[in-house]
Amino acid sequence: MFSQSIPNTAGAARKITLLSILQISLPLTVLVYCAGFHYSYVNWVSPVWAYEGLTYASPPPVLLVLAYALAALLAVVSPPKLLKPSHAAYWILLFIVYVPGIFVPLFLRLVGEPGLLALQLGLTGGMLIIAFSSRLPSLNFPRYPLDSGLFWGIFLAIYLIGNAMMIVVYRNYIHFASLETMYSVRHESGKVLVQNPITGYISQLLANVLNPLLMVYGFAKRKKKLALLGFAGQLLLYGIFANKLTLLSPIVIAGLYYTVKNDRGGWIPKMSLFLAGVFFSLTTLVIGVGSGILFNLATVAIVRNFAIPGMLVGQYQYFFENEPHTYLGTVTGISLIVPDAYTLPVGVEVSAFYGAKDDSERGRANGNASLFATDGIAAFGLWGIPIAGAMCAIVLWVLDGCAKNYAIEFSVAANTMVIYSFANVSLFTTLLGNGLIVWMLLFVFMPRSFSDPALVRRV
Repeated sequence: MFSQSIPNTAGAARKITLLSILQISLPLTVLVYCAGFHYSYVNWVSPVWAYEGLTYASPPPVLLVLAYALAALLAVVSPPKLLKPSHAAYWILLFIVYVPGIFVPLFLRLVGEPGLLALQLGLTGGMLIIAFSSRLPSLNFPRYPLDSGLFWGIFLAIYLIGNAMMIVVYRNYIHFASLETMYSVRHESGKVLVQNPITGYISQLLANVLNPLLMVYGFAKRKKKLALLGFAGQLLLYGIFANKLTLLSPIVIAGLYYTVKNDRGGWIPKMSLFLAGVFFSLTTLVIGVGSGILFNLATVAIVRNFAIPGMLVGQYQYFFENEPHTYLGTVTGISLIVPDAYTLPVGVEVSAFYGAKDDSERGRANGNASLFATDGIAAFGLWGIPIAGAMCAIVLWVLDGCAKNYAIEFSVAANTMVIYSFANVSLFTTLLGNGLIVWMLLFVFMPRSFSDPALVRRV
């Protein structure tokens, strides 16, 4: 790699490398990412998916420029390296929720310019709270490591019982669905889930905790059979619920583990440029393509993971400017004090408001949205976004304290599914239903073999 030595004031030599350039130019790489998303939305997402609500109206020029400026300024104060699980969660939120959230509502124009400006500033404020909180010293929780034999005995019992229950309950509905048939498969399994709600918690435990733990521990210890067992477990769950993320999770988990493990400080700017490259290249290739593998890939990669989260932020803003706020009354426990103002889940109410109808093949449309939308806008309005950011910051601070004795590649990759859920559901759902609190406990009680020199935390 080309490098040039420049004397510094102390007389030592300072090298300019590609890595150092990437680290310094992080705001620029975020701007490139924003440009890639903007290009994709205008040239393919909206022309093809406007009927799903992803419409396009010419945005106010000042607010469009401000969106780019805010993203660049936020990058200046953002964690520049992945040193804690909270850093990974922060950047997932920035890529999947924040950037789409400050751009897509400008294109939808559901509210006036003052409201759009307030939304941009609110989202930036929420992200700033998380960014600054990540600089706090990590909490120092004591560890109580279990004996290895006892831990794996308990793990194996839970794992076998959980998978056996899933197979027995859904034995007539296990089907490896294609992208075209997954909604009908999901709808049928959803009917069974309503009759057996406990299996919902079991499936989340398997998909978000136990299978990822097997895969990542298998990677770290070079035990291929464990990694393959975790992979097979995710395939079984895909066969039941036809969830795209579950199907793709082994690839994402492996990618995260090995890229973070080999990272020397440039993971974040490289990821920004990689995603920008996906936006530019995939969009250019899929324009004019109406079906097939490429179309399905672009739909999952761009529409589902980036455009829709941004659309939901805009839709939640307009909906809750005209309908009652929840004040977190939808959260189990809080609902005992604050009554739920809605008879249906909030996501279903929002989707129905925008014209989504019950479908015999798909069931009810549910506009599940990020914590900024559900715990922020839905609960308290735009003022709730910084509140949601503060709640998220506290949860991530606790997670960092629990995971501080583990290698960053282990703690991040193992929590892939949980971290991703920050961008798609309420913080309380992530914490209680999607396995985050289980991971916190695991980090405290896992055997010492999980934090031996092969897995020791690298800072």
